[in-house]
Amino acid sequence: MASMPADKRQEIIYYILLPHGEEEGPYSLKELREMLRRDLISSDVQLRKTGCKRIYHLDEAFNEAEATALDDITGLQGLGGFSLRHFFADVFRRHSREEVLEVFCCGTSSTTPPLHAVNSSWPSPWIFARLLLACLVLYFGFNWASNTFQNPNLIPGLIFVGNFAIPFCVAVLFFELNVRREVPFLELMRAMLYGGLMSLIFALMFMEFSPDVRPWIAGPVEEPAKLLAAILIAGSRRNGRILTGLLLGAGVGAGFAAFESAGYTFTELMRFISSTTAAEVVSAINPMQGQAIAASASTLDPDAVMQVRALITPFGHIVWTAITAGAYWLVLHQRIAEGHRDLHDPRIDWSILTDVRFLRIALVPVVLHLVWNTQWLAGFGLLRFVVLGIIAWGVALRLVQAGLNQIREEQRYLGLPD
Repeated sequence: MASMPADKRQEIIYYILLPHGEEEGPYSLKELREMLRRDLISSDVQLRKTGCKRIYHLDEAFNEAEATALDDITGLQGLGGFSLRHFFADVFRRHSREEVLEVFCCGTSSTTPPLHAVNSSWPSPWIFARLLLACLVLYFGFNWASNTFQNPNLIPGLIFVGNFAIPFCVAVLFFELNVRREVPFLELMRAMLYGGLMSLIFALMFMEFSPDVRPWIAGPVEEPAKLLAAILIAGSRRNGRILTGLLLGAGVGAGFAAFESAGYTFTELMRFISSTTAAEVVSAINPMQGQAIAASASTLDPDAVMQVRALITPFGHIVWTAITAGAYWLVLHQRIAEGHRDLHDPRIDWSILTDVRFLRIALVPVVLHLVWNTQWLAGFGLLRFVVLGIIAWGVALRLVQAGLNQIREEQRYLGLPD
């Protein structure tokens, strides 16, 4: 093997493990990251650090060397070998109809892959993008038809598609990220519909006991309500599998977001209809006053409300609830590993809600939601939602990384090859 260059002796270096016990290297982390960027290696490549017998995955090596403020706050371990290029790579590739069907065929005894067949490297989800395109076609189709034919029977369809399309597609994204494939698509829809309704009811119940109903209170009220719905809807899936918690949380958050947006759209529509009708009635008596009411009605725009809420949906409720549920399942996994809980015990562990390891992660979406609803960053317009959303996704993707690491731990425990 070639001798180590002098400039690499002062930094941690790695060798790539090849089949038949061979090694290739040495490489620095910077060189490995560049090789990953150029698709010369994959994120599940195996490494050996100089002077250490332990076998690393590439993202584990990155996590060990690169910690950010977000990692310090949450106690999570970074994104490892995550790259946007790889994450969205399959979106732009051609896929057959059979591949589409295979994505949704999972979760049964015959369609759940065995642990040794689960790929623990970062997935490249793609079907969510196909569904998003289909939903956009439906939305603009309903929008065009309702404006062209002025038929009120089309309005419910427009409201349904406009408010449910993007939450549904983001929930499907989390469905694809669950590489274990042990949760059927039917359970995701159950979490979205029943969990969404439950979370709304819980939030309204909690709000009854709140002495302050100003917008900022929504974060401390709605996030626990959605988490409670996710925990209750999980049933026997309270098993400590982090990716499962993320998925169920995303489903509940998607339902909450869709139902809430539909309510805001409907309210704006009723205000618009009431103002327009009032303007017509008053105009017959007092034209000038009628014109004033009509001018006020022109500022009401149900379409705009629906479109804006659709645009900001991926940065709010769905990812927030995925984080809180993912944090609960993460600590559930840690308690199982510590021997404080049995793997097959489906009971709810309420003590997790006061565990510091849970709180340091779960408080992030509460704070983000609180800031979201205040006027502190109002001057930045929609950009503030994007910035807050990037922070939320940074935490959510770190939990996905934790879920992938969990799979590797299980594979190693069973003596399976990485």
